[in-house]
Amino acid sequence: MKRLVGHLILTIFSLILCIATGLAEEAKKEITLEEIVVTATRTERALEEVPGRVDVITKEQIAQYIGSANKVDDVLRYISGLTVVRGNGIYSLGASTTLRGLSNEGARTLVLIDGVPINKSDTGEVNFNRINIKDIERIEIFKGPASSLYGNNAMGGVINIITAKPDKPLKGAISSFYGTYDTYGSDIELSGRPLKGDSGFYAKGSAHYLNSDGYVSTPRENRTRYTVKRFVEEGIGSLSLGYDFDSLNSIGLKVDYYNDKRGEGTKYFAHDGIHRDFDTWAYSLRYQGASGDIKWQAKAFWQNENYQRVSESLRGTTYTRFDVDSDRTDMGIDGSFSTQIFPNHLLTVGGDIREGSVDASDIYRTSPDRADNEGSLRIYGLWLQDEVSFFKERLLMVGGLRFDHAKFFDGSFFSTVSPFNRLNGRQDENSWSAISPRLSARYKWTPELSTYASYGRGFRASILDDLCRSGIMWGIYKVANPELDPEKIDSFEVGLDYSPLKRVKIGSSVYYSIGKDFLYYVPTGDSLSGRPLYKRENIDRVISYGMEIDARFYLTRDITTFLNYTHSKAEIDRFEQKPTIEGQTLTRTPKHQVKGGITWLNPYVNMNFMGRYKSSQFVYTNEMTQTVDRVDGYVTFDAKIWKEVLKGLTLSVTAENLFDKKYMESADDRSPGLFVTGEVTYRF
Repeated sequence: MKRLVGHLILTIFSLILCIATGLAEEAKKEITLEEIVVTATRTERALEEVPGRVDVITKEQIAQYIGSANKVDDVLRYISGLTVVRGNGIYSLGASTTLRGLSNEGARTLVLIDGVPINKSDTGEVNFNRINIKDIERIEIFKGPASSLYGNNAMGGVINIITAKPDKPLKGAISSFYGTYDTYGSDIELSGRPLKGDSGFYAKGSAHYLNSDGYVSTPRENRTRYTVKRFVEEGIGSLSLGYDFDSLNSIGLKVDYYNDKRGEGTKYFAHDGIHRDFDTWAYSLRYQGASGDIKWQAKAFWQNENYQRVSESLRGTTYTRFDVDSDRTDMGIDGSFSTQIFPNHLLTVGGDIREGSVDASDIYRTSPDRADNEGSLRIYGLWLQDEVSFFKERLLMVGGLRFDHAKFFDGSFFSTVSPFNRLNGRQDENSWSAISPRLSARYKWTPELSTYASYGRGFRASILDDLCRSGIMWGIYKVANPELDPEKIDSFEVGLDYSPLKRVKIGSSVYYSIGKDFLYYVPTGDSLSGRPLYKRENIDRVISYGMEIDARFYLTRDITTFLNYTHSKAEIDRFEQKPTIEGQTLTRTPKHQVKGGITWLNPYVNMNFMGRYKSSQFVYTNEMTQTVDRVDGYVTFDAKIWKEVLKGLTLSVTAENLFDKKYMESADDRSPGLFVTGEVTYRF
């Protein structure tokens, strides 16, 4: 199998390269590959200058790849080095999106919207369901540790989702879609700026609605009379207001709202069965300016997610129901300024304060019991970065250093449920510090060939759920551990970018990472009511390494194609508390991934066809005991066709999982298979 995959990759690469070479020599229209990015250095840099691996997904590519019913991670899953888990399609409670083989811990990849972090301190995760794909201007993915700039969560890299800013006096769109499993919805966008040019007031509003009856995700052999369909109903709203003083100085306010309800496929007596509801408000205020050689920016943000879940079970004739009601709040301020010390020397300094808190309750409906937990984590960060170029800008060196100090406080746990009431009380406060350096350089040997090398350190703090909540997980008793240190990783990377022709771009990266203090459950040696008690602990060492190969070909001015391959390996290298799992591969880390696609724009009907292969992977069947199972690899294909039939009026059809592959992303849950949506859009 390994040799087959290897030969397949080489064959496809060779075939496309040969086609690209012939067509590129005949093409008359040049394609500009230069693009300005901001995520990798927090300053504006041409993509080809960045000493690291950055991928960019444009607004046009998003529109070509997916439909309104899809989510942001449906586009991200075609990026090399990135693993997306969305096993139930649009019905998934959330997607796990991780970089560089760092398991299914969403907290190890930092996700930003316009530079504002949206990872939740309580779980570390990102709710990709709440992001409206219609609002996105582009997505920048910076791979590798970025804590020297961004601090917490940036272990595997950073995904920065950048929203569109109004550029016309009046612009809008309205669309409706209908698809498989009685899925329907609509989108509305309206934006404008009264004055022409780079100054004046602007405003933008958007709304998205989706509803679907759903499907039965439980394999037939595991179904019971209580098995029902997964379903979804969601709404997203966004409002942006701002004022541009000129092309360099502006202020903006953004408000986002999200509400949904998602069924989990089991129903006993509750009206909607076991289901979850996420109700989110997010506010951000941003100011940026410049004067001479100095540029500055400042941001403030506040995000609150009210998470609710109805959980019910039936054991014999005993029915139990409890409802989760959890308020998760994250807020912070961030500021930086850059100055051009010399023509080849850019210095940037900054700082931020972030705080996350949780106030959660499990309220029993079949008894008078309840369980409460709360806690807060505050992190202060200071950082600086120096960018220096030499040899007529052929060599760019970037050095960065960041210091973070964190404090866990106001932690407590209270339960009336025996035996967990024995764990009641205030949690001890804890504090720790982290130093995150980064050093990288890129050298341009010729206009077509450049290489880079980098070293970086990343970290992520323990989630509040581990610091302050005790209870049952995976059927096993667990106790909070407020003494947890942050996870850390040191990563070494080299890469190459080569454009043998103007219409061909090839890039490759190889990395090796050493992780320390990764968080795993271990037995404490104590017990409650005769049952062993577990808690999170920092283990000794995790090793991960891998490579990525990317190729993009502009075959003609109307035909573009891409192909990439990812090899990753991550395993527990040393685990003194449980040496029997040393050498175990991290969950959700497929060894091989191949992704590719082709887009053809023509006067008759535009077409896009993409496919991806994910090799087998390990998934938890019980995370507490580190028990895993292997799920098979799979191949899926997606397609989209669209046509502007009248000025401003576009018809499209999107087919996800074109050949109806019922793949599994967990040991007991299958995908929805073929999912088709048709869409009508009018733009003005």
